[in-house]
Amino acid sequence: MSDYAPINYKAALTLPPFACPTWIRPLVQNTPLDGALPLAGGWRQFSHVDVVQRDDDNSYAARRMHVDAVISTADDRNKAVAAIEHLTMPRADFAGLVMNKPQIMGILNVTPDSFSDGGQHNAPAKAIVAGAAMQTAGASIIDIGGESTRPGAEPITRNQELARILPPITGLAKAGALVSVDTRHADVMTRATKAGAGIINDVGGLRGDGALVAASDSGVPVIIMHMQGTPESMQNDPHYGFAPVEIYEFLEARISAAIDAGIPRDKIAVDPGFGFGKTVTHNMELMNWFGMLHGLGVPLLLGASRKSTIAKISRDEAADDRLAGSIALALQGINEGAQMIRVHDVPETAQAIAVQMALYDAV
Repeated sequence: MSDYAPINYKAALTLPPFACPTWIRPLVQNTPLDGALPLAGGWRQFSHVDVVQRDDDNSYAARRMHVDAVISTADDRNKAVAAIEHLTMPRADFAGLVMNKPQIMGILNVTPDSFSDGGQHNAPAKAIVAGAAMQTAGASIIDIGGESTRPGAEPITRNQELARILPPITGLAKAGALVSVDTRHADVMTRATKAGAGIINDVGGLRGDGALVAASDSGVPVIIMHMQGTPESMQNDPHYGFAPVEIYEFLEARISAAIDAGIPRDKIAVDPGFGFGKTVTHNMELMNWFGMLHGLGVPLLLGASRKSTIAKISRDEAADDRLAGSIALALQGINEGAQMIRVHDVPETAQAIAVQMALYDAV
């Protein structure tokens, strides 16, 4: 049990599972045991879980249980079975990519002010070359963003954003790359997908004016991210009762909103938003409880590459000197079954993931 998590572990919960708000955290195993279940139909498995419940006073309690015990003690066994199935069922292909192995999303910021690679890919030709290199190195998706969402970033006009992103999107899409557009804005989503972007990756969770309609009308898959606040304000004393559960609830609500807007569930993935409106403690809680998010029943993306949390935990390294910490977080995400990993350093991350997956296969 992490010192960070404000949860009281009990030998027995006051109420049976699902008698009050309940979440299930699968406990992944290094050695498969008889009866272990696949996590999201992928490369990890589990037989025990933490059953987390929230009381009326917003306090949290948990009990560690075998999956069979969760079902046998639940007040609503149908609900318990459905919850376990959400954790175990294979995920549908996302944007044509299989979700039974990790996929790498390469970050291609065409901005002058992004926290790590700002200004490196301003020229369209440079951006296209960089994107092609990421693809060769193992990236299945090239994520192109034209608006910085670093803490304290100032908004830009839609015309500025479009001028930055459309040339590299068009060039890379014509070359056969699967491109995602990293944007919060409806009109940018529309123009970018018409130019060839095959995924919409929205750090705003499709909450902007017209974003849900634009995403639905585009017909392409979407990635919905959690962020508390806005890039301008998100690091101004972010607060949660228990971050993983509140992030889960936000994403669950946004998935429902997307489905209501006409976006099929099999075209939805989510990103819990490491570093977006979260302290170091919140981010570490999120990583330790990442597997719980599989209960949402959709693919998960982790984007922790070069984030400032790494430097705050370590020795205040500059963004370009956070490779080791980025790989550590990526491998923790892989261990928890994250289907997509968003990174700056594609070759190094691809190598680390290849070794990690070989270790799983050798068990």
